[in-house]
Formats: sequence, C-alpha cells, structure tokens
Amino acid sequence: MGGGERQGGPTEYFVAGGIAGMVSRTAIAPIERVKILFQISRDRGAGFLHIAPTILRDEGLLAFWKGNSAAVARVMPYMSLTFLSYEEYKRALLAAGAPAQPATLAAGSAAGVTAVALTYPLDLVRAAMAKPSHPYASMAHALRTIRNERGVGALYSGISATLLGVAPYAALKFGAYEALKGAAGRLTGRAEAELRPQQRVVAGLLAGMLAQTFVYPLDVVRRRMQTHEGSRPLYAGPIDALRTIARQEGISTGLFRGLSLNYLKTMPNVAIYMSLYDIVKMRLVEFRS
Repeated sequence: MGGGERQGGPTEYFVAGGIAGMVSRTAIAPIERVKILFQISRDRGAGFLHIAPTILRDEGLLAFWKGNSAAVARVMPYMSLTFLSYEEYKRALLAAGAPAQPATLAAGSAAGVTAVALTYPLDLVRAAMAKPSHPYASMAHALRTIRNERGVGALYSGISATLLGVAPYAALKFGAYEALKGAAGRLTGRAEAELRPQQRVVAGLLAGMLAQTFVYPLDVVRRRMQTHEGSRPLYAGPIDALRTIARQEGISTGLFRGLSLNYLKTMPNVAIYMSLYDIVKMRLVEFRS
C-alpha cells in the first residue's frame, strides 16, 4: 500500500481485501464472541474470564464460532470495499498533489466511512447472532425478521456511533501502518515491497492497538445500540450514550469495558488482515504481470 510496492488495480484490491478479511475474522472469532457478550453485559462486578468456560460448557466448542458465517459474509465485502476505497481515494489525493501522510489519513478515514455505510446491516445482524438466545436461522432470516418487526431503520441502529468511531479509527490504522512500514524499511535498509511478512505483521499489530484504544468507547456504544431490542432507542445518540455510560457505569468499567479483551482480538486481527492484504495483493499483481 505504500511507496515502492507494485501498484495493482481495483480487482486486486477487492479480492485481496476479501481474502484478508475472511481469514483474519475466522481466526479471531472466539475472542470476538466473548468480547461482544462482555460488552453488552451490565454486570460491572464480573470479568470476562468466566464467559469462555460458560460458552464451552453450555454450548460446546463450535459455539465460539457462532455467528461467524454472518461475520464472514459481512467482513468479506466490508474489507474488500475498505481496501478498494482506500487505494482509490489515496491515488486520487496523491494525483491532486496532497502530501503522502495527510493523503493516507484522509483516504483511510473516507474508506472506513464508505465501507461501513454500504455494509452496516450485515454488521448489526452479525452482532445480533452472537447473542446466546438469538432466534435467527440464518443471516437472511435475521435481516428479514428485524426489518419486519422493527422497520428498516432498525437495521441501522448504532450507525451514528459507528461512523463517528470508524473515521478516526480507519485514519489512524492506515496512517500508523504505513508509517511503521516506512520505519521498518529504513531500519532494515529494505524497500517497502521487500519487507518480510513478520515485519508487516508487527506493523499491523501496533497500528491496530493505537487506533482501537483511541475509539474504543464508541465501539461499546455501537454494540449496545446494535443489540438493544426494545421499541424505544436505548440512547438519544452516541454523545448521550457516552455520557450515560460514563455516569452510570464509570470510565474503565463502562466506556472501556472489555478493552484488554479487545486488544487480544484487534491486535492479531489487524495484524493478519493488513499484512495479508499486502502479501495477497502483491502476489495477484505479479500473477497478472
């Protein structure tokens, strides 16, 4: 994605993004399910360590991947659109004369917003299907049921919080990843295209940690709003949600509830899909050439 690497086209960007998203999401599915269940819990006294044994005892090993088919069905187009949008936005900004680092940040932010706006109902359904007692037979069934029972607007519950969080998150993620790859190249005397896979993985790991820490409270708000089943909204909006959670549940036990668990999920997830995207994209470009 940075200078010195062979440039691909929309097909390479789209396919590489989808493959990277599918592999990374399946790899971290157990952590993601535990995280969602912990985030939506209101029990401030309980930690998350009891959730995994409870899932294993009550539902079995495969339950850790419950809702993963919906997650993969969502993440493949989401990641494909994210990387495709990022590459195209960045290319346009650089062609217009924008400096490299601001172009990276702006393209990452715009790409995150674009992908979320186009795939949001799939993310909402995936969160709903991660709950232990969900009544949905499939992703399509969940989409139809939520639309029929609560209206089309319910499929976009929490999107304001999501968009508010994804813009800085995606900007920081892409910006930090590109900067860290550049630093690794300078330290090792390698061109970016010659970086080793493990160097890309470490860059992705650190970029994911930085970005996720900054926007994590909005992730908590998003999950609360997505999984709320009442006829009335849970909060008046994302700002009201942040204030309410901080007041009623505290900062560390409310707004940053599950952050350490999220590190276990986000850091390997971002490390896998950012580095795998680079590698798959370069292989596809080589194959085309």
